[in-house]
Amino acid sequence: MRKRFNRVEEEDVTSQGGWLFADSFLALMIIFLATISFVPDLSTGGVPVNNTNIGNIAGNNYVQGLNLAYTEFNAEQITTDIESYLKKENFPATTTVIYAKVVGGYAEGSEASDVGMSRALAFSIRMKNAGVSYLDGANIDLGSSKLLKANEVVLRLTLSK
Repeated sequence: MRKRFNRVEEEDVTSQGGWLFADSFLALMIIFLATISFVPDLSTGGVPVNNTNIGNIAGNNYVQGLNLAYTEFNAEQITTDIESYLKKENFPATTTVIYAKVVGGYAEGSEASDVGMSRALAFSIRMKNAGVSYLDGANIDLGSSKLLKANEVVLRLTLSK
């Protein structure tokens, strides 16, 4: 009589791959959340780097932003607008602009966003060439927006005491 062999089926572990992925993702999330909970507070002085202080480089006290809209470039008007805002809000004389974003408008149907960016670039170059004193040490960034009129440029300034 012949012996009958019982076929032994191997265990299929491919279904466990999803759980392995989920568990490793969970472990990475825990590691990520643990590392971001120990970020130093830079607004109160920060961590010393090369005998300097990060808080002093960026400005000790971030105050608030100022938004100004213009349809044509006028350096005296920009300076006057900043000075009147500082006076109205009782800011100290040591207040400086640490960051400026220049946003140029464009007509969405007939122009590309690059046209707004070009308007912002031209405006920022004119500000630098005119020597607007409040923007001497400021970092300037460019942008464009379809929400503005095609001939409009907005300055978004971040002030620091």
